[in-house]
Amino acid sequence: MAEIRVSAVRSFEIGVTDLARSIAFYRDVWALGVVHQDASSCSLRTTGPEHHAITIHQRPEIGLVRVALAAADRTTVEALYRQAQAKGAAMLGEPAPYAGPGGGYGFACRDVDGREVRILSDVARHADAAEAKDRPCKLSHVVLNSTDVPRTTDFWREAFGFRLSDSTSHMNFLRCSTDHHSIAVAGEGSVTLNHTAWEMPSFDALMYGAGRLKENGYEVGWGVGRHGPGANIFVYFVEPDGYAIEYTAEVEQIDERSHKPGTAEDWAKTKIKRPDRWGFAAPPSPRMREAMHGAAQLAKQPATA
Repeated sequence: MAEIRVSAVRSFEIGVTDLARSIAFYRDVWALGVVHQDASSCSLRTTGPEHHAITIHQRPEIGLVRVALAAADRTTVEALYRQAQAKGAAMLGEPAPYAGPGGGYGFACRDVDGREVRILSDVARHADAAEAKDRPCKLSHVVLNSTDVPRTTDFWREAFGFRLSDSTSHMNFLRCSTDHHSIAVAGEGSVTLNHTAWEMPSFDALMYGAGRLKENGYEVGWGVGRHGPGANIFVYFVEPDGYAIEYTAEVEQIDERSHKPGTAEDWAKTKIKRPDRWGFAAPPSPRMREAMHGAAQLAKQPATA
């Protein structure tokens, strides 16, 4: 029987406290293109063919709204619906045409941490995809904070078909394509968004992008460096609402026939004992650590009994 799995992380959605300010940042500084906008939300694209990579919503509190995953076709959507339901997802409706930006066919559910996940096929794509020297070409990966990393990891593997690429003492890296990871699950003790990473077409493009951020008053929060798991080049910033965001390049490509997931013990034994293989990048700034921990998101969430 063929494996039932998603094929990509398509986009994510977040709440922001000042929609106009966030649109200006993601359009003019992060260098995305607006594809849909209304009074309370805005969807923006990279230079790639995907309809959009982020939707920002005007909200009283910030936080992750949902993650959108891609499925190959309607048959796969329906199989994933049954699979996710069987693995304990809280279903938010049956597969149906989607009326939001980009359209498509799919369903939404909640994972074991309660975060919303939407799976879609047949989404509109752009015919004018073309790499630019200083702009992101796709959404590379989304890192989710969890209070129970093994449980969340198992759910995403079993419900959506992700495969484990590597594990460290802090994070599990999951793939659904040849990219080393499209989702990662971090043990930060909260159910928040850790960060999102945006692929640049080259190291040169990453540096041009980083230069634009600095010219606009955004200091580097971590980097430039090259990670251990994934081997990707990175540079991180904190955006206006306190979310951590990353430009990345040269993500490791996985050969399914030969790849063996590294364990936390494996990584501890290697010479790569730090998050930057080169040893060039200083540790993340205190503000960056807070952003990855989800501090701003937690501060904006109403207290619960």
